[in-house]
Amino acid sequence: MRRIPEQATLILIRHGGIVRPTNTSNFDRAPLSSEGWRQMNRLATEWSFEKPAAVYCSDLLRAVQSATVLQGAFHVPLEKRECLREWTADPRDLPQTEYLDLEHRAWRELDWVPPGGESLAMAGERISRCLDGVAADHRGQSVAVVGHGTVFTQFVARLKGVRPTEADKNAIANSGFAVVVHGDAWQLVSDFRSL
Repeated sequence: MRRIPEQATLILIRHGGIVRPTNTSNFDRAPLSSEGWRQMNRLATEWSFEKPAAVYCSDLLRAVQSATVLQGAFHVPLEKRECLREWTADPRDLPQTEYLDLEHRAWRELDWVPPGGESLAMAGERISRCLDGVAADHRGQSVAVVGHGTVFTQFVARLKGVRPTEADKNAIANSGFAVVVHGDAWQLVSDFRSL
């Protein structure tokens, strides 16, 4: 892909597959599974983009572990940013059925503020501001940004001018990636896909 020198290119990457907790809805401490490590190693090995100048990730374990694979492959700086964190309807350890009820309502009513204190619309604003900051720091460069399905769904839907949906979020595979560029404005170059 040919890049205009003053624009930033961001490769947005959903973290690799995780060891899913069965007794809680809180996945904050969930590590990558063996498959998740394989997914991220394959992505690094088959990387078809310009070498990133840096790797950014959320501060959640699954994103950090995914990002370290890319950092090790490309020998570039790694920066954790809390603003890349996944959205949560409620950070408490709820039974998954209770949590899913909250999450489904949040997708139906994007402005509804759940017990977690952040609506999906607010999460969309947060991820947009965060990625604006990354792009501003990397004009003329390419960077990898490892994050999460819900917030990336919010961001990409804004670029497409459509309402984000739970189905869109569920369609982003672990280690799936999209490409966006920012010059004067954001542009979606390629939507989420996987290897």
